[in-house]
Amino acid sequence: MKISRFALYSFSASAFFSLCCVLPALPEVKVLPQVVAHRGGRVWAPENTLAAFRKSVELGADGIELDIHRCKTGELIVIHDEEVDRTTDGTGFVKDMTLTQLRELSAGAKWAPASQLRKLSNGITYSSEFKKEKLPLLTEVFDLVNGKLLINIEIKNAPIDYPGIEDDLIVLLKKYPHPDKIMVSSFDHDVIHRFHEKAPQYKCAILSDCILSDVGSYAKAVGADSWNPGFGDFRGDAAQRAHAAGLKVNVWTVNSPADWKSAMAMPVDGIITDDPEGLQKFLHTESATR
Repeated sequence: MKISRFALYSFSASAFFSLCCVLPALPEVKVLPQVVAHRGGRVWAPENTLAAFRKSVELGADGIELDIHRCKTGELIVIHDEEVDRTTDGTGFVKDMTLTQLRELSAGAKWAPASQLRKLSNGITYSSEFKKEKLPLLTEVFDLVNGKLLINIEIKNAPIDYPGIEDDLIVLLKKYPHPDKIMVSSFDHDVIHRFHEKAPQYKCAILSDCILSDVGSYAKAVGADSWNPGFGDFRGDAAQRAHAAGLKVNVWTVNSPADWKSAMAMPVDGIITDDPEGLQKFLHTESATR
């Protein structure tokens, strides 16, 4: 007996539909957020130092976040503040100091374990473990990481304006052979706009400590594909609106299990934390219980 192709198709379609009705629905697969070490992870090493970044690489973190300023001789230095006073044994503005002067400072002399910093309000005894750590050049971070994880570079351009700092960064990035492992962020959205117009091949993020209205249109206007908001000034509905607009969301700075859980529920794509090892263990536990 000859069976027509139409009849065979009808039977196959009917059988497939019946099978789908019998089989249980597959569980939704939830992607865990990326672990991004804030300034390299401040709980285990001095912030924004090669020691911190090295630990992040060894841990297998998804990324590191760091900050750049421009010194008097033109180099891009990795440091958070516009002054060296808080994190080094020196004093003064980065913009007024040469690379040689900055290299004479210790970037670890004032570091102490996070537990000690929390417990003591005065008379902190600093650790000597990282006393020889220096303020790194951005190029030294590139050499260390070498594509092993994402580098989120925050351009510091306020309150001090570094005219053309985006051009300086682009020159260095052209020599880094891992453009897919770079994200450039800033609270100065003008500098993000200028950077994107000159180097659209790199991912960009707008930083904020507030919930932005119509964030999708705004981010597109300045050339950003990610929104990096402060966790304490953020909500789940804002994350959902950002995702609907095609943006990635990476929250900062999230340091406790309760807050990690809240960030995951929003949900977010990345969690920027001072404690990357703790977050990684937390996510491993969460994944195992699903």
